[in-house]
Amino acid sequence: MAIKASAQIDLIDLTDGFTVVLTNENHTFLGTTSAVDGTQTATCQVQALQGENVVNCEVGDVTCPTGLSIVSDGKTPVPTLTITATSALTKSGSVIIPVKIGEITINKTFSWSIAFRGSNGTSVTIKSTEVTYQVGASGTTAPTSAWSSTVPTVGQGAYLWTKTVVTYSDGKSTTAYSVSYNAKNGSSVTVSKTEVTYQASTSGTTTPSGTWSSTIPNVAQGSYLWTKTVVTYSDGKSTTSYSVSRQGVNGSNGKDALVIVISSSNGTIFKNTDIATTLTARVYQGGAEVTGSALAALGTIKWYKDGATTSTASGSTLTVQAGDVDSRCNYTVQLEG
Repeated sequence: MAIKASAQIDLIDLTDGFTVVLTNENHTFLGTTSAVDGTQTATCQVQALQGENVVNCEVGDVTCPTGLSIVSDGKTPVPTLTITATSALTKSGSVIIPVKIGEITINKTFSWSIAFRGSNGTSVTIKSTEVTYQVGASGTTAPTSAWSSTVPTVGQGAYLWTKTVVTYSDGKSTTAYSVSYNAKNGSSVTVSKTEVTYQASTSGTTTPSGTWSSTIPNVAQGSYLWTKTVVTYSDGKSTTSYSVSRQGVNGSNGKDALVIVISSSNGTIFKNTDIATTLTARVYQGGAEVTGSALAALGTIKWYKDGATTSTASGSTLTVQAGDVDSRCNYTVQLEG
């Protein structure tokens, strides 16, 4: 079966970066003169954020030293860890807590210390522990605004600071900080403009260097129609992508030439797999759109995904939903007959 015309389109899925927060990133256990005093427990909740939204996560296996165990209750979306120390624990330290969000693993660090009893037998106890949070622009200098007992929203490229203040029975206190970074991965940037232009060329592999037009030009038989899509983002950056379709040779003069063009009802860039669009293929012959029985007489429109040789669907439209696109997907449409 001959291919009379073809075109391609890329659909892109942008995903927010993940931030993982431990509500208690460090803890002080009471000690004897040389080890933890008996068996003691502490708890810590694990919260994963995608942008501003809480998402499900689970905790992987934690490798702990002798005398320490960390167990998750497995609840979603916010699991709780129970940290248990026994008298076999004799040193302060830290462990890595792997937090899994789908196929992504983010490692967090939990630290502990031991308040050893003085040689005179006097035991200092923990009177209170206060954990507060604040967003900062720096990952090295602690922020100076008001601290909050709840986890605030952290913008892309900002830092979440956690402050833990432990007050002891002798009136003294210790203050510890930890910080996590909400990475920039393009997700906080929105699309401000999409511009689609066209140009005819005799080559299907080399991008033409002439003037681009917002309207589809006349394309000679055997030549190519190039489509340029420029997406401008809110941070001033832009991306440029091209697709190309060949003007079929069908008849002795240009008025019989065929070209097929794809449009998307909801754009080509989506966020966090929130994909819902309809691709529509339109066939033009000599600059006029062909529909109905005239189109059926020319052949069948078929859709192919990511270079597959077996068609995904046939017909003028193709509905694409969440789960159909993994980061980026290319759809090719062909008029076959």
